[in-house]
Amino acid sequence: MNAAKKIRRFIEEGHDPQQMQVLKELATALEMGRSFDLSLLYDIDMRYFDVAIDLLKDWRFDHHIASRSKLLEQLLTEIAPERQVLMTASKEESTDSPKAAKAKK
Repeated sequence: MNAAKKIRRFIEEGHDPQQMQVLKELATALEMGRSFDLSLLYDIDMRYFDVAIDLLKDWRFDHHIASRSKLLEQLLTEIAPERQVLMTASKEESTDSPKAAKAKK
């Protein structure tokens, strides 16, 4: 189970409000791109700290996936026009070849 689901479950089960507040603030900061005071993690129990670390790992992994897909999208948009030019050029060359000339006759 990923960290976000664990935090949601903790909230639904009514776990320690002070501990949960730190996790909520961390999740909000990551989602909104805001700063977060890491010293708050020092004050929570190890169980909640582990979930916070898992949340950071999940967030980082998701950002890498998003970055990779954006890169792939950019590369495809750059490569697609180049491939079309190459394919068009190769088709033109094949129609200009002697075999293609014989086939036209």
